[in-house]
Amino acid sequence: MQTGISLFKSRVAKRIFILFLFCAMLPIVIFSILSFIQVSAELREQSMARLQSSAKTFGMAILERLSFLETNLDLLGSRSPLASGEKSEFLPIDVSNYKLQGHFKAIAFITNPLDTIQLVGSMNPIPKAITELAGSSNTSKTIVYFEPEHQSAARVFLVKILPGIDGKHGLLLGEANTVYLWGTGSGNTLPPMTDLCMLDTTRNVLFSSFIPPKSVLHQIHFESASMETRSLEYETNGEGMFIGYWPLFLNSQFEGPNLIVVLKKAQDDVFAPLSHFKILFPLIALLAFWIVLFLSTISIRKIMIPLEQLKEGALRLARRDFNTRMIITSGDEFETLADTFNVSATHLGRQFHAMEVMAEIDQAILSTLNVQKIVNTAIKRMYDFFSCDAVSFGLVQARQTKTLQTFCFVSRYADEVHEEFLTISPEDMDVLHNPTDYFILDTQSGIPSFLSQTICQDIRQVLLLPLYLNNTFTGIICLGHSEAHAFTEDDLAHLKRLSSQVAVALSNAHLVEELELLNWGTLEALARTVDAKSKWTAGHSERVAELSVKIARVMGCDDKMISTLHRAAFLHDIGKIGISRHILDKPGKLTDEEYDQIKEHSVIGAKIIEPIEAYADTLPIIIQHHERFDGKGYPFGLSGTAVTLGARILSVADVYDALISSRPYRQGWVEEKVIKLIADESGKQFDPKVVDAFFSAVSWSIEGILNK
Repeated sequence: MQTGISLFKSRVAKRIFILFLFCAMLPIVIFSILSFIQVSAELREQSMARLQSSAKTFGMAILERLSFLETNLDLLGSRSPLASGEKSEFLPIDVSNYKLQGHFKAIAFITNPLDTIQLVGSMNPIPKAITELAGSSNTSKTIVYFEPEHQSAARVFLVKILPGIDGKHGLLLGEANTVYLWGTGSGNTLPPMTDLCMLDTTRNVLFSSFIPPKSVLHQIHFESASMETRSLEYETNGEGMFIGYWPLFLNSQFEGPNLIVVLKKAQDDVFAPLSHFKILFPLIALLAFWIVLFLSTISIRKIMIPLEQLKEGALRLARRDFNTRMIITSGDEFETLADTFNVSATHLGRQFHAMEVMAEIDQAILSTLNVQKIVNTAIKRMYDFFSCDAVSFGLVQARQTKTLQTFCFVSRYADEVHEEFLTISPEDMDVLHNPTDYFILDTQSGIPSFLSQTICQDIRQVLLLPLYLNNTFTGIICLGHSEAHAFTEDDLAHLKRLSSQVAVALSNAHLVEELELLNWGTLEALARTVDAKSKWTAGHSERVAELSVKIARVMGCDDKMISTLHRAAFLHDIGKIGISRHILDKPGKLTDEEYDQIKEHSVIGAKIIEPIEAYADTLPIIIQHHERFDGKGYPFGLSGTAVTLGARILSVADVYDALISSRPYRQGWVEEKVIKLIADESGKQFDPKVVDAFFSAVSWSIEGILNK
């Protein structure tokens, strides 16, 4: 039985495994690909949305910080001399009372004519554009001014115009701490792995943790102006990037340019979960493969082991091993198939056994033309094959008296052969003549009288099979069982076929018997035709044939030899048809010429019989029956065993009957004289062994004859 990996040598197992693999792995692969595509799209969209939302949130945070810085400047500006209307200097300020530490790099107060008072830190240099801007502006809003730097982030200034008396005004100028303003310090509020870029409306980079390409800056400027989209993708150095931005409108609260908050995140960072998925997917696929292999192996074993058993069973069945039985306890269709296989094997075994037995019966029946052998063979085979307790076989012997002869009766109680003659009543014959294939009779309910004489008292059930030959009732077969027996359709079919074969065999035997009778009748007619030519030879051929057969049997010749000799004896003088009657009936001695004609009758007889192929074996006997053992006979002068045995036997019988019978030229000899002549010619004219057999056949003692 195949186990383990050897199971996959089967084409069916390979198909099942491929089907398992296909059904399991294909959905996983397709689902994974679709999931990867879907998740990638979702991550892209969500990342874009988050970046855009983060840009907005971060812009609002910058606006809040600017507002906070403005508030502090307002508080500080309320202490200025201009605000109090006095002509004194700027009052000393306790900076610790204000939240200025870390928010401003420096704070200065500028009065006309451009006198500068450093309030916090040291603001150096002060951009000229600020003083010009303040001098030309009448706004009450805080001015926000950005001074770009080439190597670092742009300086950010908040300017408050402080009006004074006599039309004079001053400037309160604060330089914002960009680390605080942009939120890039220790309290960084940027999303993880995100870079920041601050632009003004003229695409000047105010602050940036990355260098955006000019094409991206142009696209951001264009799209921010149109307000159609706030996200985009680009690629730099083979690496994909996502951009999210948000326009920050400062001019609603401050006097200054609007800003654009730009956040960037690498696509690799966005798709980092997918990179883990790419690493895990082969492992998951490999695990799925091993699970499929394990489960498919179990399933294949459950399928292939019963299938292999059925295959082996089918091969044994093909080798006519009908005792093969499948034991499969899978609880599925294979178990049902195994049960069906066992039933089929049993049925086929019975069928083949029946065919073999029926063939043996046919061969045994059809190989002989002897009626008694046919009957005996049929009875023995039927008794063994049908496992019955009794068998009898009856044949019509005299149709006019409706008599059946039971040749044999065999039962398990007595292995003896019974042969008896029974007379069947007309009533029973009417039952048997009923055109029915078979009868099943219960002996306790009454049976025909002839059965009660042939069936044992212990027989409970009898099946009768009438035999018909040329639509004529010719006999009957009886099968007896001691218990009620249910005959199957196959049993009945075999019985009908066997009865038909028996009928054919009996028909052939009868035909052969009739042909044999016709043959012997023809031979006797021919012999009598020859004998009728001369009244002196009437019955000669028949008597010679009878004596020749007796001698041959004494010598132990086989049936074939005896049959050939018998026919040759009938025909041995048929050549005398060609001899003139006056020579055959001449009362006196024959002349040499006449005797020569007489000697030709054996050759003439052989020529007459030669065209009949069935009598070819008789020709040597016919042509040699006048040869002598010492070689002085005719027509060829053969001697000893060169003369065929049948001719040597026929020679003795012919001389005996010829001498003992009267002829026109002499009276018949007394038997004692004829016996003495034959004894004297032993070793001369006749074969000594044949002479000895002759004396045994006629019950004469050679010693007694010789003593006389």
